[in-house]
Amino acid sequence: MKRVILLLAIVLGVTSGCVSSQESIPDTEAFKDEFTRNFMKSKEETEDGYYTFESKTKGYTILFPKNATVSVGDYSAEQDKLESLSFGEELLSEKISYFIRLIYEDNEITDEIDTKLKLLSSGTDYEGEYKKIEKGDKVIYLSDDGPKNKDYYYLLVYVKSTASNKAIRFSYVSNCIVEEKSCERITKKTEERINKILYSIEFVE
Repeated sequence: MKRVILLLAIVLGVTSGCVSSQESIPDTEAFKDEFTRNFMKSKEETEDGYYTFESKTKGYTILFPKNATVSVGDYSAEQDKLESLSFGEELLSEKISYFIRLIYEDNEITDEIDTKLKLLSSGTDYEGEYKKIEKGDKVIYLSDDGPKNKDYYYLLVYVKSTASNKAIRFSYVSNCIVEEKSCERITKKTEERINKILYSIEFVE
């Protein structure tokens, strides 16, 4: 009888622990989605509305919107040298949805800037130049003026570490989620969101 009581106590204790653990998860899409949750460095917001995303390669971190999710189908990685993923969300208040694609690399060919910029431009209708910005230990190449399209908005960026071979190809795409196409695809709020995420990229050297 004592053994039965002990087993019940253990089972109830485990169950209670699981419930408690679930209850402690923040009520945000980033944590409710199991796949996305595995990339979050902490349950605490790093900044208002953002967590810190930690790459499985351990090569970089980036601010991550609390209600965005990482696409399972778009994710791939090769040890600590390459990682490809996309994440995004629907913003009903702004009548848009957006997604960001990141391709992280750590190899010598990341220094071939022209080649990497051509790769960024391929698959889009962008034929413009890239603006170079030096920021701390990074060099950032931005597509000129943020190319626009009647159906969607996109921005292409290449971020290269000056301290190593680490680099990230960053693509932002947004479109309207209303039939009447009455949304603004690029607003001050959009620019602030892009800049917040883009300039938060930190390479772990």
